[in-house]
Amino acid sequence: MKTGSQTPKRKRLIRKTRLQVAESWIKKYNGKKIIYGYSKWFGVDKICAINELRLLGIIISEDLEKQVRKSLQNKNKLKTKEPTINNDGDENFAFIAGYTPGGMPYGITREDIEKETEI
Repeated sequence: MKTGSQTPKRKRLIRKTRLQVAESWIKKYNGKKIIYGYSKWFGVDKICAINELRLLGIIISEDLEKQVRKSLQNKNKLKTKEPTINNDGDENFAFIAGYTPGGMPYGITREDIEKETEI
């Protein structure tokens, strides 16, 4: 039985080796989105892909890099977005997390928040 890693070897390469392998990969690549393809094939993020493609002589505009960085920042903002207090007129709940199948709200009550701030 094989007990090694399930991750493909190309995704476990260090930068030095990856750059050597990438030279032949670029020659074979026939897609239009080389940054996306590189990051997906070698298992690196898009910023790393941009840096390594530049090291390999691929011309990537500053505008495209800014666009990729902005896209990643927006994605991170969506992931780390804090829940907002729901002010829908309910005097019992400070935050309504959801509703039961019967339609009753559940979440954090204003009373719970007051108790926490007193401590």
